[in-house]
Amino acid sequence: MMPTRRSFIKKGCVHCAAIIGAGFLLEGCGSSMHMYKTQVSDKKIIVPLNEFPADKNIMVVRSKDMENDILLVKKNDHYNALYLQCTHEGVGLSATDKKIVCTAHGSVFDFDGNVLKEPALKPLKKFETSVIENNLIISLT
Repeated sequence: MMPTRRSFIKKGCVHCAAIIGAGFLLEGCGSSMHMYKTQVSDKKIIVPLNEFPADKNIMVVRSKDMENDILLVKKNDHYNALYLQCTHEGVGLSATDKKIVCTAHGSVFDFDGNVLKEPALKPLKKFETSVIENNLIISLT
């Protein structure tokens, strides 16, 4: 029995969605992201610079005091501290070696927090950073 046009299209859409979803998941599996677990103290997070991986320019900072992680991105002369919460609907984000992705709705951000792909319209929240005595200080105010 030949499938109806409607069932053919429906089945095709389900397969396409599964392939796209698998692509997002597999992209994050390419390599493990270094994670530093710490606590917030006096509205600051302190990350020893020797915790930053020598072979990568990014790492995740996790604190039980915060709803979402912070992605630290090492630039030439500074560090970006990006709050991994989507500006579209507040969903937690996933970082890969190349970009930041919202697996819920498909928004994509670069390592400066700028929107590369909608539906998000606003850039990610950035925290001010400074380096003091071999420690990276992330100010949460």
